[in-house]
Amino acid sequence: MDGHRPNPETFDAMEVCASSSGTMSLSRCQLFESDFHPEILHLNDPNCTGTVEGGKVLFHFDNEVDICGTTLSNNGTHFIYQNFINSNLPTGVISRERWMNIAFSCAYPLIQTLSMPMDIQAEQSVISIDLPGQGAYQYQIHMIPYHDAQFTRPYEWGVNVQVNQQMYVAVEVEGVDRSQIATVLDNCWATPVNDSEYQIRWNLVIRECPNPEDGTVEVVQNGIDTTSRFSFRMFTFTGVSNRIFLHCQVHLCLVQNGRCAQSCDPGLRRRRRRSLDFYHSAAITMGL
Repeated sequence: MDGHRPNPETFDAMEVCASSSGTMSLSRCQLFESDFHPEILHLNDPNCTGTVEGGKVLFHFDNEVDICGTTLSNNGTHFIYQNFINSNLPTGVISRERWMNIAFSCAYPLIQTLSMPMDIQAEQSVISIDLPGQGAYQYQIHMIPYHDAQFTRPYEWGVNVQVNQQMYVAVEVEGVDRSQIATVLDNCWATPVNDSEYQIRWNLVIRECPNPEDGTVEVVQNGIDTTSRFSFRMFTFTGVSNRIFLHCQVHLCLVQNGRCAQSCDPGLRRRRRRSLDFYHSAAITMGL
């Protein structure tokens, strides 16, 4: 499997169109390197699987013999036959496995672009909040993704994040006295769209502790400083979206009361009453 690989991002995809039929070939070697085995790939019709010929995996449709789920459309300048190469979708609400969805088409005249949206773009968010009872006094909350476990290299705009890659997220509060106030992550979760109330969601932090159903989540720091931190492995929502949006509910805590940091050990967890240590709550969202 060594040697020249001209188009590794698209598995050396090559397409041949003839009349109402089309054939797409992918590099068998590069599919294996990306953990896509030929037997899990198929066209829109799951019965239309690929055939292995040499170093290629071939997918074929013919609108006169076997349409394989091919659609025909007219965009005003071209007739377009279109199909997709798909992989079997993982089961469950979320997945840390990549799945394939490569669109290919035969247009007359032929104009076609291949794309495989595997990457996820990281973004930052910031909100400003008026503290109740403090006049014009304001503070800012930032949610920032980092490359490293030391939280020293934040992502810049336009950086792509691979699925199953460890993500490190910090929630930082600026404009408060860090000797007296700490930031506490109450709950953090993800949705496939930019709506914190969306019905499809995946919990990451629940009541200040990692979701026990997701063993990749770690609450690195919470309730001891104006910065709280957690990490998890990147995922996508199965069959829904290749992007996720993070949401966190946070509150500020007066550290002088000594009750901001909570142990996530089930035997040591204690119920906190929202008294003087509970200063103000807010929500923040970040898109990945």
